[in-house]
Amino acid sequence: MFESIFEYIRDSFDDFLELFHKQLLQDQLVTQDLFQRQDALMLFHAHMSILDHSMRNQSCPPADVFQTKFPTEIDLFTDLIQRFKSHGLSPSFGLRYFRAVHSAMRQLILSLAFNEATKINLLNLIHDQMSIIDVLLIGVCEKSMKDQSVQGLEALNLKLIREKATYKNIFVGTSNLVLISDGAGLVVEANPEALVFFSNQDLIGHFCGSPLGLPDYDLPRLLKDFPLNQSHEVSLPEGQAKRYFNLQIKPLEKSLDVSHGIMLILSDITCIVDHRQMLEQRVLDRTVALASSEKLLGALFHAVGKGIILIDEEGEIVKANQQASEIYGQPLEILIGTPLCSLTNEAGCLTLRKAKEDLIEGQQFQTEVVSLYVDGKPFPSIMTMTRMTLDDRPYWTLIVRDITEQKAMDLKLREEKLHAEEMNVTLRNVLKSIEDDRKEFEQKLSERISTSILPGLAKIGAENQDEVRQGYLALLKDQLISLTGGFDSELDGDLLKLTKTELKICQFIKAGLSGKEICDAMNLSFETIQTHRKNIRKKLGLRGRSQSLHQFLVSRKCDF
Repeated sequence: MFESIFEYIRDSFDDFLELFHKQLLQDQLVTQDLFQRQDALMLFHAHMSILDHSMRNQSCPPADVFQTKFPTEIDLFTDLIQRFKSHGLSPSFGLRYFRAVHSAMRQLILSLAFNEATKINLLNLIHDQMSIIDVLLIGVCEKSMKDQSVQGLEALNLKLIREKATYKNIFVGTSNLVLISDGAGLVVEANPEALVFFSNQDLIGHFCGSPLGLPDYDLPRLLKDFPLNQSHEVSLPEGQAKRYFNLQIKPLEKSLDVSHGIMLILSDITCIVDHRQMLEQRVLDRTVALASSEKLLGALFHAVGKGIILIDEEGEIVKANQQASEIYGQPLEILIGTPLCSLTNEAGCLTLRKAKEDLIEGQQFQTEVVSLYVDGKPFPSIMTMTRMTLDDRPYWTLIVRDITEQKAMDLKLREEKLHAEEMNVTLRNVLKSIEDDRKEFEQKLSERISTSILPGLAKIGAENQDEVRQGYLALLKDQLISLTGGFDSELDGDLLKLTKTELKICQFIKAGLSGKEICDAMNLSFETIQTHRKNIRKKLGLRGRSQSLHQFLVSRKCDF
């Protein structure tokens, strides 16, 4: 029976761990690195070892036997207390920690399925052993606190000795001027630096305000004008020059009570003051220069030939120049505060919003948008956007240029270019036509020479009769003259195809003689003359045409 109860409790460690952790949380004892499963396991087994002995003997051993009987467990508890101390925790924390173990053990016994008599017996045993452990741990804590107090007093004494030595070293070695006065403000001590600087004055026994040039002051007035524990800038003469010091007045006690005396510390800040004055002068000079630059920038801002607009995060205009006012036809006082999108159409607004969101400092965005005049009339414009930061707030600058005239000029140039291209096309067509006419002329000339002139020359060379040859020459001359005059009138090269008889008949027909008169003049029959007339019409290409042979010959520039 005893062994089964003990085994049952020992196997319930996980339940104990959960109850123990809840108790630590409830008592606000959970500290980093202190609640570890291994610690809880060792504590549980230590208590179970003691409980095992108590259950076997039906009682907990007395206090004088306890330490001898359970040295390992007592060492475990003591080490845990020391570990708490190394973490800077008080002895009371350790006692509360072990009482949380006691509470978790009690709750574990109550939660197990034992009868009431067994639970009461176990709870009594646990209470007895926890009481003895409590007494032992209190003794350990008292001894630890006593040892700690002795060590603390020794450390404090050593600290005071060191502080006194340190104070003396600082007092003598510091480059500051240090004066120490009593409760009435009379100087009782001065460091070497102060004695050297105020070597022309008596310091000891005199009012501490006298070295500061305040001999008529008393201590209350001095502390009123120069409050305790605050920095005050004072200047002290050194020959013909001045030296500047940072004055701090501190009570000798930690409280603000000055009845025990005060300490005046003067830190030389002459270099700092000189540098500050130089910086102040530089700032003044730069402020003047900045004001001039700002004035010049303002003049340029309003005089520049392009519109300039400054917008904020909400897209509202916060600054604009006069040119922007003229571009949009709105007075500056109305234009400022106007949303940027009211100056463009919907597409332009979307484009500018996206650019405003995407643009980073140092980048530039340029686009063409349709702007709106004050009366709603649209006009083309080019907007260049940049981003900048002023006083930790983003702003966007837009440079606006009205390109209405440029668009008109571009349109005019495009029209003139189109017209010039049309003229070029026409000129190319004319040149092509001239080239075609030239080629046609050359071809006709070549044809006429080969079909008319060359055959005529051949006939002249083959003709024996001088009269006939002269007729051919006259025709050839007319043909050449006709060639130099162009092709306005038809050339008479076909006449050179005629025989000398046919040429003579042509002469008579052109002269207006009738067929009978020609028959008589040439002593030929009428039928012969008619045959020659048919051959002549055929050679001259008149067959099937209504034009008479006489009309044809009269219209020809030829002399037979």
